[in-house]
Amino acid sequence: MINILIVDDDIATVEAIRDTINWYSLGIDQVVTSYNVSGAKKILSEQQIDIVVSDIEMPQETGLDLLRWVREQNMECEFLLLTCHENFTFAAHAISFAAAAYLTKPYDINIMEFNLQKIVAKLRQKRSMKKNSEYGVWMETNLRFLKLDFWKSILEDELHDTELIEQEIEKRHLDINANRKYCIVYTKISNTESDMERYGKSIFEFIMEDFHAEILTEKVGNECVIKNNNMNALSYITICDEESPEKLRERCDKLSDTCNRYFKSIITCCISYPYYISEIAQANQKLKQLFDYNLGYYGKSFFEWDVEIPATSEIHILDLEKIIDLVARKDKTQILKYLKRVFDELSVLNKLNLHSLYLIKQELVQVVYADLMKEGIQATKLFYDNLSIRTADQATASIIDMIRWVNYLLEKTFLYEEEVTKSHTIIDKINVYIQEHYAEDIGRNEIAGIFFLTPEYLAKLYKKRTGIYLKDYINEYRIEKAKEFLKLGDKNVSDVAELVGFDNFSYFSTLFKKITGVSPKEFKGN
Repeated sequence: MINILIVDDDIATVEAIRDTINWYSLGIDQVVTSYNVSGAKKILSEQQIDIVVSDIEMPQETGLDLLRWVREQNMECEFLLLTCHENFTFAAHAISFAAAAYLTKPYDINIMEFNLQKIVAKLRQKRSMKKNSEYGVWMETNLRFLKLDFWKSILEDELHDTELIEQEIEKRHLDINANRKYCIVYTKISNTESDMERYGKSIFEFIMEDFHAEILTEKVGNECVIKNNNMNALSYITICDEESPEKLRERCDKLSDTCNRYFKSIITCCISYPYYISEIAQANQKLKQLFDYNLGYYGKSFFEWDVEIPATSEIHILDLEKIIDLVARKDKTQILKYLKRVFDELSVLNKLNLHSLYLIKQELVQVVYADLMKEGIQATKLFYDNLSIRTADQATASIIDMIRWVNYLLEKTFLYEEEVTKSHTIIDKINVYIQEHYAEDIGRNEIAGIFFLTPEYLAKLYKKRTGIYLKDYINEYRIEKAKEFLKLGDKNVSDVAELVGFDNFSYFSTLFKKITGVSPKEFKGN
């Protein structure tokens, strides 16, 4: 049985959390509420609470005070903290007292449910480990973890001898046949930046692992999905029972369709030949190489035998004179169109691979750096930061990553050159766009897309030039528009909140009072 306590001084927020989450599907049996810390302490002292969802900013005592008190009482419960402020001090305190998660308001219902799902899974695992403390019983009830560790050892080539593999299977009491063949599904997940920013890296990876287990192996609980340690991309290796190729492709397509319903990330799957366990480590390396050298299957499911590693003899791919001219004219649109044509031609010739992307990257760097030098700008001064390095490192991972890097490279180059020669910046255009679209669902990612910037660079540039965060400017402008609507007096507060782009009434009220000093109702009544 798992119980949860919701603590917030805002009644509307408590009711929204209590009434909108599907507690049954998460495996949570009882939901208890409190509107202050003292009431929460009383509840925690009288009954078993497994999870606490608490606001941080509350009168008298805060959510951090409650968390600290719980830890001092040696109570075993997990904390999910909520706050209106992206304050590192709050996050640091939450981490120091072992909070399970830290979310900013307005909370996204899906993000909260994913966090709760992860917390529930953690609780169940801890209970299982505690209940089955004796080694023999632990082995019988935790074969899933033993099996997962076994497959990790296989992929890391720690167990490559058939006799040794058989001994390890017998030692762990695993239901694995060492003499049969298995198929590998190598999955590469691209364009993850937006999803990881929204859900958090650990939550996103947890969901992806769960999707792979349920869809590709049709089993509840992961026992054969291993995250690949790849610095430039998120990838998974799933060990599947030998199935018909088309059946595995159907499952891969279903995995892709399922992820498309929830995320913006792109999934590409490669299905291997059947292999004996002793061959799996080498087969996995071959599949990775196929991904590197055949990028034409991006976003699709394909078989190992569909592709081959081509010979690479090209030295130059781009028309450098054309690129030099377009860069000099700062015509980013035509450069991207030209690159798209090049990619299409390479794909038709089966030459769209890691080698060709590497050459394209080197040629573009050569042209852009030469243009910067001509303007008297040092390229190393412009591209020395971590974001520039990380984006460049990922450029050859896929066509999307290459386009993103080119877009970033050119945008940052052209903006910097413009800043050197002119006094005005892109900030004015961004502010005009916000003022025209404040009622829409806009944020850092959406605005960055409009102006062909990466979200991180946009945020950094905006803060540097204006002295305030982009999110704060959007919220302050929305509140100013809300004040105008409220003064007219012909609309209720909830309608005004929606008109200025807030879909969470509680958050609108909190933010309005923070900025103006009074609640929306008080402002309207004056």
